Amino acid sequence: MPRKSSENRSGDDKVTALCNALREAIIFGRYRPREHLVEEELNERFGATRHTIRSAFVELDRMGLVERRPNKGVIVRDFSIGELEELYEMREILQREVAARVPMPAAPEFIAELRRLNAAYLAAAETGDKEESSRINTDFHSLIHAASGNRFLVETLDQFWLRTSPIHWFALGDSNHLRNSYEDHNRMIDALERGDRERFIQTVTQHMYPALEAYKRVNRL
Repeated sequence: MPRKSSENRSGDDKVTALCNALREAIIFGRYRPREHLVEEELNERFGATRHTIRSAFVELDRMGLVERRPNKGVIVRDFSIGELEELYEMREILQREVAARVPMPAAPEFIAELRRLNAAYLAAAETGDKEESSRINTDFHSLIHAASGNRFLVETLDQFWLRTSPIHWFALGDSNHLRNSYEDHNRMIDALERGDRERFIQTVTQHMYPALEAYKRVNRL
């Protein structure tokens, strides 16, 4: 197989870097649903070429975070109420399957790492750092997902997790939601430690929906 030239690798790296920056900006609400992503503005902000920007748009479209509309440009993806319900239905199916596969009772070092992450999540929430709270929350759940032992299941769940990440952002400004999320995490950890799979699956699935309800309230859906 022919190797990529250093110039091609450099171009790929630039696309990846821009894609990651835009993905994070969308997830963290810096770009809102239905907002246009304008090539000229992105060129000024990131110093990226037109080719790099358009390649990043292709990747973001594949992730389900933007829509490329002929003659209308690129907008941040918005979901109808029906699409939201279908997304969360799929996430619940996948989350249940992951939860059914995580080894129980969990190893002490696994439990310790989850408790460390949850403590960091609460600390970030209490300082009002929404972006750090979101990152730690993703790390917490990703650790659990990986423990299922099926990388294809995890990859599929990650796709739906990414698509719904901007929805989760709407709940992070609510201190009650953050505290409840922290307590849910503790209940998950306790169930993993005890080997209570029924309780674990129940908590994992119920944990998904407050963010969706917050999104509906904010957007009057």
